[in-house]
Amino acid sequence: MKISKIHKDEVDWLISIYKTSDIEELKNESLEKLMNFGLNENQITERFNNLKSVEAESKAFEKAWEIQKKKNQFEKYTIVEKINIFFFGPYLLFKDFDSGLIDLKKDNYKIKFSQKLILLISGTIFWILFFIAFYQFSEYKRIQEIEKADITNWEENRIKDK
Repeated sequence: MKISKIHKDEVDWLISIYKTSDIEELKNESLEKLMNFGLNENQITERFNNLKSVEAESKAFEKAWEIQKKKNQFEKYTIVEKINIFFFGPYLLFKDFDSGLIDLKKDNYKIKFSQKLILLISGTIFWILFFIAFYQFSEYKRIQEIEKADITNWEENRIKDK
């Protein structure tokens, strides 16, 4: 796990979430992160009281978001995620018409964006070629069955009638 520099704005944002959020899961997660940063309940309350206004909270959020965007730039997909995108991404793309690429671009996931784009294109090409090959193979088998059919009785009956 990487040890990253603790930014004051990130801590302030987590404190404001912990003190103002109505969602219990979000409060617990922010408290856990604050405890990992080495803050106790008294320090959290004291710092919350020092936050000036909603403007200070939004400023802290914006700064924390910018820091997170810089971190997002170098994130990559795992092998399992790549396999899922390759095989199931084209299905989800054509089912919902949502590739998720816009969100990746907006949140500054540069490497993930290019990986997903390449995986979606190659996965779509793979499935198209797979269905074409399956169709060609089934046609080949059908023609083989037709050619193997014994039509001698039919030909004899047809010739006798004339």
